[in-house]
Amino acid sequence: MAELTSETSESLIERRRLPRLQMRVPIQFRNVLKPHEVFSGSLSRDVSASGVRVSTSNFLPKEARLVLLVFMPELLKPIRLIARVAWMQKQRFTENYDCGFQFVEITPEDRRTIAELVERGVIIPEAPQAS
Repeated sequence: MAELTSETSESLIERRRLPRLQMRVPIQFRNVLKPHEVFSGSLSRDVSASGVRVSTSNFLPKEARLVLLVFMPELLKPIRLIARVAWMQKQRFTENYDCGFQFVEITPEDRRTIAELVERGVIIPEAPQAS
């Protein structure tokens, strides 16, 4: 898989229209075409009202449609939505990938909820490290 160049990275940033927040929230996902498949899990790296970036060991084809469960802080239940894999890049020196998921089917209320949490900068505290 090709690495992102600075030109490619800049164009990704320029296409983002909504504010993003570096935020680590649990994300679960599975392919919409495989409803009996078990959900895979990851933590987000950043979140906006239009999408989320995650790190995962799963290879996901570009344009694949996924069911996402987004566990935002302060909410009692996860936000369920449909996303597409907008981009994917292999991480250097690991077997993991960085992925951008674009929200394509989400209720206006859920999008607004995510936007408000991002604007307020609500961040879930990291779990303490075991000694």
